[in-house]
Amino acid sequence: MEEFILAYGKEKLAFSLPRGRFTGFLEPKTVPPAVSAGRLLSDSLAHPIGSPPLHEIARGKKTAAILIPGKARRAAAHDYVPALVAELNRAGLADEDITLFLADGTHEQHFESDMLALLGSEIISRIRCCGHDCRDDEALCHLGTTSFGTPVWINRKVLEADVRVLTGRIVPHYFAGFSGGRKALIPGVAGFATITQNHRLTLGMEQGLHPEAGLCSLTANPVHLDMLEGTRMVNPEFCLNTILDTDHRLVAAVAGDFVAAHEEGCRKAEEMLRVRVPEPVDLVITSAGGRPYDSNFMQSLKAAFNIQEIVRPGGAILWLAECAGGIHPGFLEWAKMKSDEELDKAVRACYNLTGHNSLMLRRLVGNADVAMLSALPGDTVAGLGLSPIASIEEGIDWILQRFSGEFSYAVVPHANVMCAALSDKTSCIAASGHLGGAFI
Repeated sequence: MEEFILAYGKEKLAFSLPRGRFTGFLEPKTVPPAVSAGRLLSDSLAHPIGSPPLHEIARGKKTAAILIPGKARRAAAHDYVPALVAELNRAGLADEDITLFLADGTHEQHFESDMLALLGSEIISRIRCCGHDCRDDEALCHLGTTSFGTPVWINRKVLEADVRVLTGRIVPHYFAGFSGGRKALIPGVAGFATITQNHRLTLGMEQGLHPEAGLCSLTANPVHLDMLEGTRMVNPEFCLNTILDTDHRLVAAVAGDFVAAHEEGCRKAEEMLRVRVPEPVDLVITSAGGRPYDSNFMQSLKAAFNIQEIVRPGGAILWLAECAGGIHPGFLEWAKMKSDEELDKAVRACYNLTGHNSLMLRRLVGNADVAMLSALPGDTVAGLGLSPIASIEEGIDWILQRFSGEFSYAVVPHANVMCAALSDKTSCIAASGHLGGAFI
């Protein structure tokens, strides 16, 4: 029997299955870089896509803002922030003219220790760091409304900077298509009303979920297109995005225009992070990848949503995610609605940020049996339509009881930062006009 080891919180859980046809241990197709992170970054900054180099853009400017992901993400900010600061220094900006903004969206605020862990003491001692509160209306500025009806409220201090640099890590995203690029601004430093209306576009026009708001989908994805439109109102001057392996080592970087560089990064990310299989399997055992990816239920959902395409209808998913930070109570309220039609109508009438996720979860459990190993109370998990599992051993028993005969299965150890797809599934990336047509 083959033994597998998956991350769960801060632990590693080992298990094996006494029967079943193993079809694959699905991991990102990243290759260890041939050069250092510093070399990758310097190369990307020296050859920006669709824009002049950052030091040329910033020459003669007085202030700069660098937007970085918060502690719930890993983007190699400790590597690239010093490189960006050096570019701005080269342009003539002093350290005191540069501000780092934690582009947290609706996520929890950061403490000094969080910033130290993200960036290291040297940068923290030199560069001013600011958080972002999406609910602080006084700190926001209204720029207009997108054609999708989203009011665009952005952090005022970010707007006041002469040079705005977006940063982040590109991975497949279950309703925005990919992370990175425009997401540093919206939702990163946007107002709560902006974030809520943008995420509401995940819903279909009349019912259910929008068919284009999904993994690796950009061309006709309303969530992505709305983010782009809102970001163009700000017109940030530069973007740097990274792609990491599962050990958080930098394997690729793209820099330049916030649309063109991001699109190229998405192409690279799809090649590395979208793993294809020839046919559906009966069972997927999936892990969010441990902390910080399974820190709470909302973040952990990606581990189930990112692999559901390869599970045959009526199949099963064993989902490992500690969720030490708990679950938003909104999920429990939506789960009380037993009728799918009732839930759909209620989400549309009283939308909040758990609404589209609850519809996605309802679709998931309608297509497969899902068991969840977590630190959440068993009755909470059961209330969501999932089978609560208390240990990995209990999870294996659940699988063997669920499948009395033979079954096929795959194991996905890092499902929060990659996705699994069937071989005949295509995606569209080009959406901006920089690059024409569909990318397959």
